[in-house]
Amino acid sequence: MTALAFQQPPAAGQFAPPLDGLAGQIATSVIDTVKRAAAGAARSMQVALGPSEYGIPCTRRLAYKLLDWPQVNADTDPWASIIGTAVHAWMEQTYSAENRRLGYERYLIERTLQITPNLRGHSDLFDRDHGVVIDWKVVGLDQLKKYRANGPGEQYRKQGHIYGLGQQLAGERVEHVAIVFLPRGGQISGLHVWTEPYDHTIALDAIRRVDTIRSLLLHADPEANPQAWQLFPTAEAHCTYCPNYLPGSTDLTVGCPGPQ
Repeated sequence: MTALAFQQPPAAGQFAPPLDGLAGQIATSVIDTVKRAAAGAARSMQVALGPSEYGIPCTRRLAYKLLDWPQVNADTDPWASIIGTAVHAWMEQTYSAENRRLGYERYLIERTLQITPNLRGHSDLFDRDHGVVIDWKVVGLDQLKKYRANGPGEQYRKQGHIYGLGQQLAGERVEHVAIVFLPRGGQISGLHVWTEPYDHTIALDAIRRVDTIRSLLLHADPEANPQAWQLFPTAEAHCTYCPNYLPGSTDLTVGCPGPQ
């Protein structure tokens, strides 16, 4: 029996658009157009792991991604990602203008970094005056409260240090990493900034972990030996946003049921 694809439920407190009349036609057209455009965006079509993914705690999710495994949860709502992309583009223009105002290149903006032969990324911002890598995260107010209270979590933390390593390899003096959490709602004064001293060993540990997963995939070969998927443990990592999440699945070649 063919397993049904999982579709992410709508966010709490949100309502489906009207299903009839002109309003319903417009709503359906807008949603379909936005989703189609988002699905074709460069970020959505990325196959190789980027720095933002190296810190994902779920080993199985990384293994699926490294093998470009067929997705069963591809209908996630793209709106938050679209807002984030738009903010990144605005910040790029804003800090380019700031460099012109200052009369020198204080900020390196959206710099492409080749960190290892298998790892390439685009660093949001590097402040040469303070030697700090800055990464923008556009989040909802509930998430903002969580990050303010508990810090950024290991995924974002490792991402920051990986970008730090990339900037260091490119010849920059890196002293700190920072994540700026920008509120998706409210006012800019409500942002939260997390920072810590740069530590290249955090980046190297994250890189070695992914290399180990890649090596295990080569030797275990879950494509030929489906039972080998059990070798890749799960961890809570926002499962409903994982392309391979399939609640209740008993066949890991089709989808993952999440942490058991």
